Amino acid sequence: MLLNKPRAYDVMDKHGLDGLIAVNQLNIYYLTDYWGPLMRMRRMFFNYGLLPREEDAPAALVETAVGLLRLFENRDMTWVPNVCGYTHPIYSDRRDFDPDVEEPEAVQEGIKWPVTEGPLSETDEDYLNFAEDFKGQYSVNPLYALKKAIKDAGLEKATVGTDDPRVIGWLNQIGLPDLKGVEATTIFREIRMVKTPDELSILREAAAMNEEAINIAIGSLHVGIEQGELEIIYNTELAKRGGKGVYLSTGSMGRRRDLVKENQLITFDGLCEFKHYHGDMGRTAICGEPTEEMTKRNQIMRKGCEIAYDIIKPGVKGREMTTKVIDEMRKMGFPGFFICTPHSVGLEHTDHPLPIGPMLPGSQGEFVFEENMVFTVDMPYYEVGWGNMHLEDTVRVSADGCDPFNSCDVGLRIIPPDGGDVVIAAE
Repeated sequence: MLLNKPRAYDVMDKHGLDGLIAVNQLNIYYLTDYWGPLMRMRRMFFNYGLLPREEDAPAALVETAVGLLRLFENRDMTWVPNVCGYTHPIYSDRRDFDPDVEEPEAVQEGIKWPVTEGPLSETDEDYLNFAEDFKGQYSVNPLYALKKAIKDAGLEKATVGTDDPRVIGWLNQIGLPDLKGVEATTIFREIRMVKTPDELSILREAAAMNEEAINIAIGSLHVGIEQGELEIIYNTELAKRGGKGVYLSTGSMGRRRDLVKENQLITFDGLCEFKHYHGDMGRTAICGEPTEEMTKRNQIMRKGCEIAYDIIKPGVKGREMTTKVIDEMRKMGFPGFFICTPHSVGLEHTDHPLPIGPMLPGSQGEFVFEENMVFTVDMPYYEVGWGNMHLEDTVRVSADGCDPFNSCDVGLRIIPPDGGDVVIAAE
């Protein structure tokens, strides 16, 4: 299960919520473990997830009748007990009915797939029996299916958090006038900050394949290669491993057609997805010979990483770590360095509460490391006329420190101008 139920209940209690309604596909997936065809299309308002605060009330997934075939084939895709299906009156031209009073028979049939004549396989018979259980339970559209789920959970007069408050107004309009809603985008992120074992397993795999793909991209580096070609190599390697690339940033200007030059610093800031969770990692490479200043700055950044990981443990504030690292790096001879930013990683690149709308920076409170949070410490550096460097690894907060999901081997990668073996600069 992806959902951290105990934390979800605690956070709902903290914010005075009787339940959560997920509209965003990531949060539906998080609440239900389900990622259906319409979610893959990023089609909004066709699926919902519902988590009541009362543990005995049924959690729900809203899914189209077409999607039930996928659910039958993968019945372990969701843990929720209440799957609320919906369809449209595709066998009727009627559009003048009130769904709270009557629903055409075609709605209650769901999607009536043709059945071939003759004997059926055991699997086909099982599917027909599975589909039969939903007949008479369908709603006319996704919103009415969500209304049914809310009534099944006894939340008609509740206060619920949702990542898209528009649905509350719509539900009020269709017969739930006493339902109240709270904007909960940051509340979902607050819950998601602390990962479950299933999430940690996915994130560990995402981090591993990300490092492998970045290392292969670095190994392909040579003078004259287009920076965009490096991203193609990265994306291809991820696809081979079952993931996909979000981006590979290889330079400060972001010009994909720029050719790699000799003795030019090239950053490899790679963000990938695996099962909708992210891996995030950064390295710096050069084709040729690094200058003494390049080597010195890389060594100081490596020390900065070590200082950060020595400080981080549950209860430590992000600002405390950032201030210490930057101060120490400047004392070591890197006065221009100023960014050392921690962020939680998960279903989003930045998987912790952030100010949205009228919220001012800092209004969400201090960033605090918690056990089983997965994070990176972003350490980019760019100096106009000099170049750029970057270091970053995906790491879990353990009970007493850090559990890296990447190698944390952040030394400068040195490659011959014409390509060849990668050498990692010594400390």
